[in-house]
Amino acid sequence: MRSTIAEIDLENLSRNIDYLNTLIGERVEVLAVVKANAYGHGSTEMTKTLISLGLSNFGVATLEEASELIEAKIKCNILILGSIHDNEILEAIKKNIIFTVYDLDQLNLINGLKSKKISFHLKIDTGMNRLGIGINEIEETIKVIQNNNNLNLEGVYTHFPESEKIKSDFTKNQIYQFNKIIKRYKSNIENIKFFHMANSAGIINYPDSHLNMVRPGILIYGLAESRGNNLFPVMKLKSSIIKIRSLNKGESVSYGRTFIAEKNMKIGVIPIGYADGLPRFLSNKGFVIYKERKCKIIGRVCMDLTIIDLTECLDPKVNDEVIVFDDSQYTAKDISLIAKTIPYEIICGISKRVKRVYL
Repeated sequence: MRSTIAEIDLENLSRNIDYLNTLIGERVEVLAVVKANAYGHGSTEMTKTLISLGLSNFGVATLEEASELIEAKIKCNILILGSIHDNEILEAIKKNIIFTVYDLDQLNLINGLKSKKISFHLKIDTGMNRLGIGINEIEETIKVIQNNNNLNLEGVYTHFPESEKIKSDFTKNQIYQFNKIIKRYKSNIENIKFFHMANSAGIINYPDSHLNMVRPGILIYGLAESRGNNLFPVMKLKSSIIKIRSLNKGESVSYGRTFIAEKNMKIGVIPIGYADGLPRFLSNKGFVIYKERKCKIIGRVCMDLTIIDLTECLDPKVNDEVIVFDDSQYTAKDISLIAKTIPYEIICGISKRVKRVYL
């Protein structure tokens, strides 16, 4: 077996859910977001574990992701948060998958099907300017839904663009606007089960956005910004040394010869590259951890291999473990800062050829 693996710490996952529950209380439902292969952690295993921790509602991005959970015989409520093509709607209805309606054309399309009760959530745009019904279109959506018994509006939601900012007037205004929108829908349409707007940062920073459902994503996986050390990264990425060699002063390594040794060195090769999800931006910039010591990545990160500096390490050996990132000393968040990105991109980018091991 290839020695590059992603260890998934289910105890840390449980601790994160415990923390989530302290934030929201008992009366708020959780829609756990498991899109993008559960942010790289493995959607089926994560969903099964989250069900064992008491959750029953899950959000995905696509019909394909929803179907993966159904084919794994996982019994849960699934909401497609992302786009759904017109020709996928009938399949979603057949599989009892709830989907998001985010424009009037979609609403009129599903109404025209005259199928059995079609359950959906309506997404309202309150400032993200991505997907969502415009505020000026709300009255028309209410009329369409009121006049057609086959349409079952199960939920109404919106999305925050900057809830990671603790004091955001924009976010506060979104909350105010959405609460006004809720009143309009409640006064015209009966039995809407869920109203939701809080993503991970919203859950932490804006308690008044919790309503009766929240949508944690990165929080579940332990990489949201929390107040205090209340979250624990669930994924640890590990590899091992497969080759040790000497590099003489003046010699180069890897493609483009971007690293030239300024002294005699000892270097190691590890079997992980950008095809596994290690950002190429870390070339000559990033680090790995070997025996609690930071070892610099030298030369360009290759598709399948990366070279590290072992010069200052005591007696390194082939097969010795290397930590690419973990849950404490060098996290995906640390890598994201070097790579000038966000931790979401790091963990979502860990490819399927990296074996997940659940602990």
